[in-house]
Amino acid sequence: MKLIFIVIFMMFTKSSRALLYPASSSLGLVSSVSVPILELLPDRRCIVDWCFQMSYDLPYKLSSFYNIPIWPGKHGTKTRKRDINSFMLDPFNSWSIFEKYNTTKNQGRHPSDFTAGELYQSIEDFLVSYGYHETCLLKSVCELAKHPFAEEHRNLLTDILTFILTPSLHEGFVKSEQVYRESYEDAERSGFLGEDCTFLYPDCKRDLLSNLSKIIS
Repeated sequence: MKLIFIVIFMMFTKSSRALLYPASSSLGLVSSVSVPILELLPDRRCIVDWCFQMSYDLPYKLSSFYNIPIWPGKHGTKTRKRDINSFMLDPFNSWSIFEKYNTTKNQGRHPSDFTAGELYQSIEDFLVSYGYHETCLLKSVCELAKHPFAEEHRNLLTDILTFILTPSLHEGFVKSEQVYRESYEDAERSGFLGEDCTFLYPDCKRDLLSNLSKIIS
């Protein structure tokens, strides 16, 4: 009899429910691509890891449900509604979708995207913090153009490095980055023509690509 009473009591008792999380709660999604390097260091375990992380703030107050970041007006005119109808009808000749984001046909980039100059500057600063000279990225562009990755050793890591270190592939510079454009395009051109990259960039004593690969005959 006592057991039946407990079951009936639980059926008619409402448990407290909430949609809110504690303050400063966040949801993090982390993924990584790990590539083992066996040929360079056969006696050691060396892995190159590329990590991608996405963080989302969780709602901790009711106003969080009425102030969604993607709503128009939250970040001014930079954030706009999406409209792909005209792009789907004529994806190759219609450039209205680029005009919608205050860009032009020649640029073809979203205002929030990194430019090539911004990307290269951040990589340069990162390398300098690890003891490399600031010209080592230029030397890497030159070396990769002179000795590209072999097709039989192609993978995701080599594709990413090739895209980043080959300015002629992405063409991501803007007009205000003319000095950066000329420097990196000259580095790629010099390597493609077979010039001595070490002679061109003598201040770079440590070869970045040598830490990840080796030249094969």
